[in-house]
Amino acid sequence: MTYVTTPTPAPPAAVRLRLGLPKPQQAHPRAAVARLKGFWEFERLGVITPYDAEERDVVLFPKKFDGRFAVLHRPANWVGSGYPVSAPSIWFAWLDGIPGVMHGHRVVMEPEEEWEASKIGAGPPPIETEEGWLLIYHGVDENNVYRAGAALLDPREPWKVIARTREPILEPEEEYEREGDVPNVVFPEGAVVLDGELLVFYGAADKVCCVASATLNEILDALMSSA
Repeated sequence: MTYVTTPTPAPPAAVRLRLGLPKPQQAHPRAAVARLKGFWEFERLGVITPYDAEERDVVLFPKKFDGRFAVLHRPANWVGSGYPVSAPSIWFAWLDGIPGVMHGHRVVMEPEEEWEASKIGAGPPPIETEEGWLLIYHGVDENNVYRAGAALLDPREPWKVIARTREPILEPEEEYEREGDVPNVVFPEGAVVLDGELLVFYGAADKVCCVASATLNEILDALMSSA
């Protein structure tokens, strides 16, 4: 599993703002990897993201490609001059081991629609399907509203996008999604397919954990129709 590590403990930015707390001086957050033992113990394996990258969204592909690990990540500060994107985007990289070093970085997707104009990032690890890798991701608009979209990545070259939804597939509608520690947030974190049903586990308003469902074919059909 991947997780975020920061050198200075601090509540989220929206909570700091509400409480009037100053922004702490700290180095960039980075992503690390750990191994779960018996659902009780975690073995910390180390940081896997580049030292100069501000990272909070890193997911491993659940299988190797010709013996190589692969990840999707979102270096939030790799934007503007010297980079091929103008807003935080989803990148692909190879990982030379666990924990390992990332290399071969490529942009997979950048914000395109109004609902994701501020930034996008991976959600759950990609799900392998007959059509390609199904990626549920989050997008943030200029009003800081978090929504979820879906994309289909090439099965052999997963830095290539086959299709992506133009409209969000999940957005804050319920009270528990609109009100909480950080309002107007749905943030997909986990996904599993059971008997053809896609279950997406997501955080709502940074306060509660929820689940939403759709048939896998429904999502794939919507994606293929938009390709």
